[in-house]
Amino acid sequence: AEVRNVTQIRIHQDYHNISMTNDIALLELERPVQCSSYIQLACVPDFSVSLSQLRSCYVSGWGATTARSTEVSDMLQEARVEMMDVKVCNSSGWYLWEVHPYNLCAGYERGAIDTCQVGAG
Repeated sequence: AEVRNVTQIRIHQDYHNISMTNDIALLELERPVQCSSYIQLACVPDFSVSLSQLRSCYVSGWGATTARSTEVSDMLQEARVEMMDVKVCNSSGWYLWEVHPYNLCAGYERGAIDTCQVGAG
């Protein structure tokens, strides 16, 4: 295992701790890490692709792995999910206008695979 100290945390300039909007940050490490089967580079989107063209995407995080769990995972989890219309997510049967227009809505209508167990989503 490789251990690195974090030298700087760069929180999104528009992060809001109540609404959890823009809940992302970059961590600067004291020195680079070597890629291996356990340490890999993060993927970044292809900015030439329009969001309206996407049918699926990948989500990742250290949140709970079951709906009723309050424990978070020690390992980074990843799942492929389908893109969904924000209007569907904001309907009364779903999140009732809690999904902001600048957020993406992804998952499955039957549920079970998403990022909304313990994490902000």
